[in-house]
Amino acid sequence: MSYRQLMNDIKNNSIKSVYLIYGNETYLIDKGWEALKSAVVTSFPELNYTQLDGDKLEVSELAAACETFPFGSDKRLVAVRNPGILKSKGEGEEASVDRNDAKPFIDVMENINDTTCLLLVSYGSIDKRKKLVAELKKHGAVYEFDRIDRDELAQWIKKGLGKNGKTIGSKELDYFINSIGYIDKNGNKTMYDVENEIKKLTGFMGSSAEVRMEHIEAVVPRNIEHDIFKLINACAEKNVDRSLRLYGDMLLEGENSFGILALLSKQIKNMLTVSELHGKGYDGRSITEKLKIHEYTVKLCIKYSSSIKRQVLHSAFRKCLDTEFSIKSGRMGERLAMEMLLVSLFE
Repeated sequence: MSYRQLMNDIKNNSIKSVYLIYGNETYLIDKGWEALKSAVVTSFPELNYTQLDGDKLEVSELAAACETFPFGSDKRLVAVRNPGILKSKGEGEEASVDRNDAKPFIDVMENINDTTCLLLVSYGSIDKRKKLVAELKKHGAVYEFDRIDRDELAQWIKKGLGKNGKTIGSKELDYFINSIGYIDKNGNKTMYDVENEIKKLTGFMGSSAEVRMEHIEAVVPRNIEHDIFKLINACAEKNVDRSLRLYGDMLLEGENSFGILALLSKQIKNMLTVSELHGKGYDGRSITEKLKIHEYTVKLCIKYSSSIKRQVLHSAFRKCLDTEFSIKSGRMGERLAMEMLLVSLFE
């Protein structure tokens, strides 16, 4: 189950006796923990809230905490942070290795009184083969909080900006989402990072009410993929000065010519494939699923390939391969080869 479902439980006062919250989105885990604590511990938190270290947890300690009655409140909350019993013991071990270890904990869970809510919080992954996890699932008490999708992120950003009296257009929102790197397939950003970027953005904007591109570019770190598409666009428009300036800016940002060339080749190849599929009637989401590349990348490929003929894209891809060979064979220096490529890429 998801973060939204946990919030609905709390809103509807349908709080279970046991919860397991885990996943890679630390922001949502912390917010869920905080919301559950606020809902359960209505008074005297020093008496009605107990937090235990999961790495050093003893069954007797957990049982004692769960058997304690609340003071001046209907319920008390017992939270266990990162319980070791939910993690893998070793690579390749079978789930059965923990059956005996798990039984005392399962007994505690099954005998919790009505005045106690037990919350198990695990940051990161868990071993889903564990007997304890299986028992928790039977009670519908397992909540996985992973990174939210693009649509949810967009709504969250607009809401966050709105709280600060700011608005953002769809074009600027797309650019902001792509620039902050949260939705990158192999990224490690969390909602805490997104929250910080929103704070930086609103702080920089001052009294301005509407987010503009220059606001985003001023505060958010450059995104190399987006820069590559801007480079492709400049080359397609035969804007030599802009294409060389973009290339120079990427070098100043620490990128190397080989890396830029590799990404340029990759995106031109993506544009060819996406253009072909789009011409056959595939929409953006279908192309994303078929090619296993990011939805925003597909969107940019459709946008930029629409104004470039397929034979010109094929020629540009061959030029990238020829440039790579020229550099590796020593026939031409990296910078000169790249500049010559950019000048003639879509001719």
